[in-house]
Order: sequence, then C-alpha cells, then structure tokens
Amino acid sequence: MVALHKVINLLTPLVEQKMNIKSKLFTTTLIIATFASCIDKDNSHSEWKLIYKTNAEGQPIFGDKKELISITRKGYPIRIGWTSRRRSDTTKSVEHTVDGEFLTIANGKEVFVQIQPFLAQKPDLTSDTLSMTLLPLQSHWVLGTNGMISSVSVDFSKNTAKAYPPSPFRYAMSWFAYIPNDSE
Repeated sequence: MVALHKVINLLTPLVEQKMNIKSKLFTTTLIIATFASCIDKDNSHSEWKLIYKTNAEGQPIFGDKKELISITRKGYPIRIGWTSRRRSDTTKSVEHTVDGEFLTIANGKEVFVQIQPFLAQKPDLTSDTLSMTLLPLQSHWVLGTNGMISSVSVDFSKNTAKAYPPSPFRYAMSWFAYIPNDSE
C-alpha cells in the first residue's frame, strides 16, 4: 500500500492539470493497472510443506513418497527434519532441520539426500542457560526415505576419517519441500 500511495502522489499533479478526458482516462487506467499488478491475487504465499514422514523404523506414517519423488525430479528444494530425545529424560530434546544438498532418486522408489557436512555438537540441556558445544568431529551424511543413514566421520583431533556402512537412522524423519504457488 505504501508503494501505491507513492505512485498516486507522483501522478496526482498530472491528473490535476487541465488534461483532456482521454488523458485522464489513460492516467487512471495506468494507476489501476499498476495497483493490480502489485496485488497477490490469492493472498497465499509459498512455504515449506510437509510431504512425507517416516517413523523411527523407516516406515511411512504420512504423505506419499511418489509425490516426494515427483517434487525432487522438478528440482524443488528439499529439507529433512528429525527430533532426538534423551532416553533417561524424554523432556530433554533437540530438533534438527537441514537442507538437502545433493539429491538422488534410486530405482525410482527411494530418495537419498546428502546434507552439508556439520560439526558435532554436545548439548547442555539441563543448565539454566541451554547451550551447545562444538566438537572437532565433522559428519557427512546421506539420509534416505527408507529410514537409512550412511555416513563418514572426520575427527580433526586425531586426523582420521571413518566411513560407516548404511544402517537404520532410528529417528522419525520429516521430508519438506518448498513449492512455489504458481507451480500447481
């Protein structure tokens, strides 16, 4: 609305001048067209949408994997989220959300996503001031819609790297996509 107000203020002197009817009609039409082009027609906005979710065993509990595969093929951004809870006190938890960096569709039926490498963090969830301490250990992960994880761990303090074979991730995973509204 502020932009429209500025446009009207700029054009008002022209309209107030002695113009013939055709000029006034043209100017009014121009103002209306400018205003109409600035309006979000359906008042909705693109946002991240939950497309698919698995439980801790990798079994689907929400959505459609085929839809996620279709969205992946279209090149839309994918994000994965999961929650980790302490076994000794389930009120203590951390929630993670990461962007998919390198996506693979295997045999047309599973999506695998490499996420950006990250440093391990040790949470302090019991102090009055919650905090995270970074550790000199970097993780490289591939997460799959089948509930699997494959990883490489780089330990900077020991100058070593270790690859781990695919294994169950053991956390429920939520798969989100950012789909522009005009794509539908």
